[in-house]
Amino acid sequence: MLNNVPSGINRMRRNVVINHPNTWECQVFKKTVNRNGEPVVGGLPTLGGAMVLSSEDEESVSWEHVGSGYALEAETFSPASMTDRQDANIGPNVVRYLIEPEFPEGMEGHFFIRKHFVIYMVITDEVRVAYEVVDIETVMNVSPYATRFVMNRRSDLDLFD
Repeated sequence: MLNNVPSGINRMRRNVVINHPNTWECQVFKKTVNRNGEPVVGGLPTLGGAMVLSSEDEESVSWEHVGSGYALEAETFSPASMTDRQDANIGPNVVRYLIEPEFPEGMEGHFFIRKHFVIYMVITDEVRVAYEVVDIETVMNVSPYATRFVMNRRSDLDLFD
């Protein structure tokens, strides 16, 4: 009974995200570390004798396509600093998006987004702009939570064909 409200909110959120005119199509990728038989210290992998702090320290990684979906920016414009020439603003370091997989939960092809996944916003067939999920937050205290994703720009991963 108690979770009827958040379940309804999640269904409404999915409909809004998929049908909103400002929604972007997106592609979701996860990083896979390509390691083979590397030494470990205390159960943790090493990198040439030094402890690996995160997957960013890895030399060889591959990207696995998790699925496609829809992304809608989930915050209003906030004041931002101007450039020295005052011809553009310097936006915030993080943005918040509502992201819905193409297939609803329970169907084949559904996936859950986790931290460090890379989301490509599909601008055109040739241009995809990359963001990395750095945090997942909710605005409700009752499960199932309505999540939004805090993301950083990853311009080093942008795709231009």
